[in-house]
Amino acid sequence: MNNVWYVEFPTFQYNEDVKDLARKNNLKIIDSRFQGNEKQCENAPKLTKVGEKPTKTKKEEISE
Repeated sequence: MNNVWYVEFPTFQYNEDVKDLARKNNLKIIDSRFQGNEKQCENAPKLTKVGEKPTKTKKEEISE
């Protein structure tokens, strides 16, 4: 399994704690500008930039 997660830096631009998500999912963070032809992990965590509305989970949609 490929455990590389390509993320657009700087990571502070996201609402989520990128380092914490990487630790929990056993992923190595690499700046996306160095991706080239390499593939990232299949189930990369979703990120939202500061100022964007976070995407709702199915559980949150059902409760509304």
